Parts: sequence; C-alpha cells; structure tokens
Amino acid sequence: MGTNGIRRLKRYREIVSLLMKHGFGYIVQEIGLTDTLTIKDRLIADFKEGNSQEMGYCLRHLLEELGPTFIKLGQLLSIRSDLLPVEVIRELELLQDHVNQVSINEIKDKIQLEFGQAGEDVFVRFNETPVGSASIGQVHEAVLPTGQEVMVKVQRPKIKETVFADLEIIKDLAKMMENHYDWAEHYHITDLMDELSESIKNELDYMEEGRNTETIQLQFENDNGIKVPKIYWDYTTAEILTMERIDGIKITEIQQLNLPQEEKRQIADRLVESFVTQILREGFFHGDPHPGNIHYIPETKQLGFIDLGQIGRLSSRKRYDVTTLMIGLMNEDTDLIVKAMYRLTYVPSSVDEKQFYDDIDRIRKKFSHTPLGELNFGLTINELFSVAHNHQIYIPTDFMMLGKMLITLEGIISDIDPSLNLLELAKPYSQQLLVERYNPVKFGKRLLKDAEDMAESFTKIPGQLEDVLQKTSEGDLKVKISVHELDDIFTKIDRLSNKFSFSLTLLAFSIVVLGLIVGATFGTNTILTSIHALEVGFVIAFLMFLWIIYSIIKTGRF
Repeated sequence: MGTNGIRRLKRYREIVSLLMKHGFGYIVQEIGLTDTLTIKDRLIADFKEGNSQEMGYCLRHLLEELGPTFIKLGQLLSIRSDLLPVEVIRELELLQDHVNQVSINEIKDKIQLEFGQAGEDVFVRFNETPVGSASIGQVHEAVLPTGQEVMVKVQRPKIKETVFADLEIIKDLAKMMENHYDWAEHYHITDLMDELSESIKNELDYMEEGRNTETIQLQFENDNGIKVPKIYWDYTTAEILTMERIDGIKITEIQQLNLPQEEKRQIADRLVESFVTQILREGFFHGDPHPGNIHYIPETKQLGFIDLGQIGRLSSRKRYDVTTLMIGLMNEDTDLIVKAMYRLTYVPSSVDEKQFYDDIDRIRKKFSHTPLGELNFGLTINELFSVAHNHQIYIPTDFMMLGKMLITLEGIISDIDPSLNLLELAKPYSQQLLVERYNPVKFGKRLLKDAEDMAESFTKIPGQLEDVLQKTSEGDLKVKISVHELDDIFTKIDRLSNKFSFSLTLLAFSIVVLGLIVGATFGTNTILTSIHALEVGFVIAFLMFLWIIYSIIKTGRF
C-alpha cells in the first residue's frame, strides 16, 4: 500500500470512529465500513456510542467478577497502551487493590498445610487483619521467634487450580479469535496471551519472587540509599513468602513531609539512578513500580522496593538497544531512534520503511522543539508505541513493561516535585552510558563477542547445508512461507498462467483466422459464404481476443 493509500486508510478510520462516537454507528454497519476500524475503535464501538471510559468501567467490573486470573490478566493488560484506549488503561490500573479478602481461617489452614504446624507455632505473633489483599495472595504482619518483624504473603487457597484452568480457556479463546478475526492475528493475540500467561504462572511461585527479590537486593548491596527486604527462606515456600518488614511511606506521600527542595531532588535523583541501574546496567528491573510498591524511609532517607513478583528482563543486546533509543531521543537523532525501534520490536517485511521513518522523524521534531524541562517523556514513549502500532509492528511485552515503568516513574517524580523532570534527571546517566559504550576495552569486548557469534554461525553452515540436502534427497524438506511471501508466489503463478492463456488465445485466434481464409479461398456455396462468414468470424474472434487480453492486463499480473 502506497503512502497515499495509508493516509486515506487513516482518514477513513478517523471518519468512521467519529461516526461511531456521535451515534451514527448504524450507518457504518449498513455500508460495511466496520472493517476499517482498529481494535481500539471496535471495542469502543461496542459500548454506548464509543464511550471508552464507560467501556473501561464495564471491563474492570467484568474482570473482577471473572475472578483472580482475569484480574491479574487485566493488570498485565494495563501496560499495553498500544492496544487499548487510555481511559480503559486507567480503569484496569484500578484492579491493583480492589480484591475481596480471604478469611483468616483459610489463611491459617494454608499455613498449617505448608509448614505442617499451626500458625501460632510458626510465628510468635500473627496479625489476623491483612495489610493488603491482591488477586493471588494477601499480606499479614507477623513476628518471627527471633523477634524480627516480617510481612507474610499467603497465597489464596486453590488459586493455582483456578488460574491454570482459566489460562487454558484464555489460550483456547485466543486461538479462536485469531482464526476468526484478522485484527486478532495482526495483534498476535495468541503470542500476547502466552506471554501474559507465563508472567502469571511465575507470580504463582513465591520461591521465584523470593529469588527475584534477592537479585534486586544484590544490585544495590553497595548502595546505602536503596533498601530491599530480606527473604527468610526457612519461613518461605512456593505458596508462602516471608520477608523483612520495611516501614515507610508511599513515595507519592513525600509532599506531606514538607521536605526542602534539595532533599526532594536527591530522592528523585536516587530513584532515577536506581532504575538506570536495573534497566540499562543489570537488565533485571521491577516490572510493577506503582507508588504502593516504592516506599520512602524518612529516618534513614532510603528508598524501599517491595512486591517483586512482576519482573522485566532485558538481554545485553536489548539493553544496548534501549540505551541507543534513549541517546537517540536526547540527541534528537532520528536514525538512532528508528534503528533502536527496529531492533526492539518485531517488524513485518511489508512495513513501509520510508513512512515509518517519516512518522518517527515527526515525533523527533516535536521533541526537539520542546525544552528538556517541559518535555513529557511518557507521552513521547506512547507516541512511539502508537506509530509502531499503526505500522503493524509488534511490541514485545518486556518492552511495553519498560515503557509503562518509565511513564509511572515520570508520574512519581512529578508527585515528588512538579518542577523536576525525568529526562533532566536522566541526562547525566545517559551521557555516562554513552562514554561507557565507547570505552575502548568494552568496545573491543563487544567486537570480540560479535566476531565469536559470527564465527560460530559460520561453523554451523556446513552441517545445516548437509541437513537440507539430505532432507531434500529424501523428499522430507519442509518450507515455511509467510503470508507476504505466499502472495508473491501466487502473483508469479498468476503471471505464468496469464501468459500461457495469452499464448493459447493467440494460437486459437490464428487457427480461426486461418480456417476462415482457407474456407474463403476454396469457397463453397454455403450459407456461411453468403453472409460473409470470413468478415463476421474475424470480427467475433478478434473481439474475444481483445476481451481476454484486457482481462489479463487488468489483473496487473502479466
């Protein structure tokens, strides 16, 4: 599709969306323009004249009624700003804390089952009133026999059976949607649900959360400004997690302390540095840093990170690409931004590269005309996601999680002090990363690693070639062809068949003309000669010949 075609399609969608919004959806359905709507617009159109806020409200209550698995699914979907309208995202974010509590008797039964003894024999004191209740478990305060104050997260009874059954249903529904709807296939719904399912399964294993917590703790073992709770493994199982209690206030409540400007700046700076460390240095970061999961401890002036069940991971190559994206944004370099986006996402072969570049450059120009201190980084990231979405580029969940985390971080910093800006705070670290990137030693190591990878790939070629030849000789070679490649193959087949048809038609026309000429030459007194059969036959055959040639040329495949 050319540039004009893409622009026309976008305008079609805009017009159709507005028709739906203002109550003229019946016109859209009647004339068959529903297919021009994106998934966002279709979802909105299903609810009262496109009221996406009401849609989000209905969706949130639906997920709450469906139970813990769907609540967790909704929480994870809240990071997919490329799929859902912002009003729906905001409603899904409210799923964080609104979950019914589990009765204390069920909690005690779970402790008895996991530890083989009653709760009062495991803990010196156990507060029966939970401090928090989530979709998978709830948290209680307790005291260990050593006197250590702890937080105990207890998994909901029979939650695993419920979640695993629900995930199988969700997987089946995703496959059915892809089989019936083009938009579902376009958005890789099955792959997306697989990613979300894997994330939910990981959160069901509290041993995994304990290991995540220790990994983050090791990242900051030499940083006195960051506090990560200690895990008490003797009191931890796959369904009960016991960790050190961290006292403090939510990071967004700092304004209530009336701290001096300099101290607020230090807190925000420490927060940014901690996530630079997690994302760009370690590639292992807190995937759900909402204000309730980040505390400030006034007595020690520390930041505390809790609830590390949801983790984002970036390989060394992805960290390099994220750094490239950040440097590209700060240096207003469109080439770097596009390069990073290509490497961080899955780009289909059919993408219009020039149009994609132009769209990114448009965002970059807007970026460059805004003073750094006034720039809304979260909005910029969302625009990049939106451009990728418009070009049918698939964004992996880890990258979306990173984007969501940066947007959340920007909001937290704004709550600490509205005069502070994420990019201004992050710029010194990006410059430091740029220097480190071109450090001769690290640069040499990276070149050596790339050379090793290339050499390894070359050594595999003979074996792979031998395997292909063997399968070919045995008639067992299987070839995977994408839809785009399949279309090209069909086009070539059409061209061959059209040329063959043309040749046959030309031959038939020649035979008809030859027969008429022979008949006229050896003329016999028949009814045909009396009505000028030569002329009439020639005209009919010639018209048929022109019609067939026109039909072939009209297909554009000759």
